[in-house]
Amino acid sequence: MIFGDLSAYVFVDDQELPEYAAVVSSTPMENRITCWIASEEGKKFGVRWMNATEQSWSIQAAIFVDGVRCARQTVRPSWVGIKECTYWGSDSVTRDFMFSKLELTDDDSMLGDQSSNDIGHIVLRVETGEYTKVQVVKHGKSKNHTLRVREGKVHERSKKACAHRVIFGDEVPRPVNHGPGRSTYRTVFKPDNRPATVFVFKYTRLDILQAMGIAPPTSNNSSKEDANDHDDEIEIFDGPYEPSHLPLRLKNVKPRIQRLEMELQHLRTQLASSEDRKSSCVSLEGGVSRRQQTTMEVLDLTED
Repeated sequence: MIFGDLSAYVFVDDQELPEYAAVVSSTPMENRITCWIASEEGKKFGVRWMNATEQSWSIQAAIFVDGVRCARQTVRPSWVGIKECTYWGSDSVTRDFMFSKLELTDDDSMLGDQSSNDIGHIVLRVETGEYTKVQVVKHGKSKNHTLRVREGKVHERSKKACAHRVIFGDEVPRPVNHGPGRSTYRTVFKPDNRPATVFVFKYTRLDILQAMGIAPPTSNNSSKEDANDHDDEIEIFDGPYEPSHLPLRLKNVKPRIQRLEMELQHLRTQLASSEDRKSSCVSLEGGVSRRQQTTMEVLDLTED
């Protein structure tokens, strides 16, 4: 999903998940973009987001999974690039994100459990503001903080369209980069008065999305079409061609591919928006599509 200069998506096996039924709503406090994605039991996933344009303010992104805040990422002013999050972490351990089956119960004592309201939602909240680094001196050994969250059953009437939830993998020790008496830095972020941008990914099984009419039905002929779609090969060069006999390093290629994919998605969104608004151009704050009129000046070159 894309809003203005920000974009985000959920990925599995390093592949972006298709998004369905995206909706945008705006208030003075936030711009919220919501869509559906198809989850698969047992699959690990991550959230990736990008800022495409330099700005004079800092950005902080918070990732929430089923209502649990799992990470906060803060970047300096003028930062342009891609960030991702694949785990819930503390100073000492991490636990990977993974889709799992939602266990249901008919026990009416669980009907009023408010902790289940956010199950089925992956949320990325992006705010702008300013940040400072505060020096912190560590004394003694770091404590081993474990990460625990309630993953019990949910009443069957609470989540009718939700078949999955997120569980967190086994705790993996995190390397400690500082010893006793050494100083580290902690980031203090102060939001400004600009509206926040919130990306909400609602997830459930693909067959449920198809039954709800949100995702298109799976085509049996898709494999045949893919097999016949390799007759023509088109080679595209980005910039002037410079022959090289040295292979590109994979660590340099991968970030570029991710960035180009997100830029392509941005262009497709702009194209779809312009086609839907052929008769007029609507300017929206945050996500802007402007159509400029051009004028032509005719010069009379005939001699008197």
